[in-house]
Amino acid sequence: MKDMNNMPHEERTTFTGAKIASLVDVKKTYNSTNVVDGVSFDLLAGTTTVLVGPNGSGKTTTMEMLVGLRSMSEGSATIADIPVVPGGEHRFYTGIQLQSSGLPSRIKTKEVIRAVACLYADPSDWEPMAADLGVDSYLEAFVDNLSGGERRRLDILCAAIGRPSLLVLDEPTSGVDPEGRAIVWDFVHSLSAKGCAILASTHDMAEAEAFADDLLVMAHGKI
Repeated sequence: MKDMNNMPHEERTTFTGAKIASLVDVKKTYNSTNVVDGVSFDLLAGTTTVLVGPNGSGKTTTMEMLVGLRSMSEGSATIADIPVVPGGEHRFYTGIQLQSSGLPSRIKTKEVIRAVACLYADPSDWEPMAADLGVDSYLEAFVDNLSGGERRRLDILCAAIGRPSLLVLDEPTSGVDPEGRAIVWDFVHSLSAKGCAILASTHDMAEAEAFADDLLVMAHGKI
């Protein structure tokens, strides 16, 4: 696979349909219980895949194993044809929004965005992204004064700013009001249309059915 992060954004859009990431027979075992039990799936460029299931079904653990934030008991994962290992090169192709952001507090929203953008050689132009997500309305606000929904949209912007080949969003609309949810999903689809592979989770089946290209239903650690 070509180095998508180092090629012009327009060129990356030609890879729609290519396999960007995969999980193969992945398991996670705690105290002899498989909380994730033999999960396999592929994620394709230009496709929004939504993982839906109740709390405790294994969604977050699965997503964290995919991106190397949690070790696997069995199985394997690849991103951009690179085997996933903690701290591996796959992370250069991946943007991640977790349920807990860990954003610094006494810093303004725009300062957070600029700091994240500085981590990348070729970051996206963040100002249009902020406008698309409605983040532009609170750029001067301090992070510790933001609502949960405002923080979540900031998290998503920061996850996407590095032009990832794979964007992983763990419950991206949690704490977001109905209007904000539509804004978030419109933004996600705009990235998918440019060739990004999206994996998002939710416990809301109606939301998943409305916005997923591919829908994976998870229960008791299985798809």
